[in-house]
Amino acid sequence: MIRYAFDPATVETEIRAADAKWFGKAEKRTRKLNQLGRFEDASPIWSKAKAAFMRLQMNKCVFCERQFENPDYGKIEFDVEHFRPKSSVVAWPDPIRHPKLRYRFPTGQPEAAGYFWLAYDLRNYAASCKVCNTTFKLNFFPIAGPRGAAGSAVADLTGEKPLLCYPIGDIDDDPEELVTFVATTAVPARPSGHKRKRGQIIIDFFGLNEREQLHRERARMIALFGAALQANSDGRASARDRQVIARMDLPVLPHAGCIRAFKRLWAEDRARAERAYDLCRDFSTGDSGTTPPQL
Repeated sequence: MIRYAFDPATVETEIRAADAKWFGKAEKRTRKLNQLGRFEDASPIWSKAKAAFMRLQMNKCVFCERQFENPDYGKIEFDVEHFRPKSSVVAWPDPIRHPKLRYRFPTGQPEAAGYFWLAYDLRNYAASCKVCNTTFKLNFFPIAGPRGAAGSAVADLTGEKPLLCYPIGDIDDDPEELVTFVATTAVPARPSGHKRKRGQIIIDFFGLNEREQLHRERARMIALFGAALQANSDGRASARDRQVIARMDLPVLPHAGCIRAFKRLWAEDRARAERAYDLCRDFSTGDSGTTPPQL
């Protein structure tokens, strides 16, 4: 998970191109929801915002960083994710769905009405892959503090102390301050405190270490960039190798957070990074079975 720059004017222009009356409709529907005190909308219109958020996120899932097709072909692979659930909030972890998850700190009470007033708020939107949204996110929204009051602006809900992270714009922590990687394994970026709790919850919540496909995709990226780093460290880097290394920090890359962590590891502990590279190269080609690389 990485942070994406948010330019409201660009996003609004793209949404208006999809539906010139979208913002007027959204305002009218929000007034109705506020009067009802709950979410009730038989024909929601947030799908018109999907392409704008896909482009903003460079066609990557906002949570797991898998990359899919562009809006011309890939809309079916994405959902418009309401970061704070619009219709209800269910307590997380659920003892039936998540029997292995136990925490020694509060993760929030359920809320029957959810965050209905944010159903058409762009600062509550993201583009999420089907797996992250429909298998993991659902109507869960764990927090360490009390639920915010109905009608509160997104910026005024920081007192909830969310345990997930909204990575679009700068209204939340930088996700890379919460989650980093050792080879293909996601780990909390901080050793203690609320940020460590958030990092661990994000990892557990989205199954970032449980999904073999994520490990394989991360391993392929490490294998690709590791070859260039190896050549550079050995003094035999080509111009192409140097170009590849220069691209390692670009947000457009799938699993950019993992690649950036690998680049830092190479600079700090080359021997360990080389071991990770070897393991990822074998895993990405299927030579090491289904067990993700472990340092």
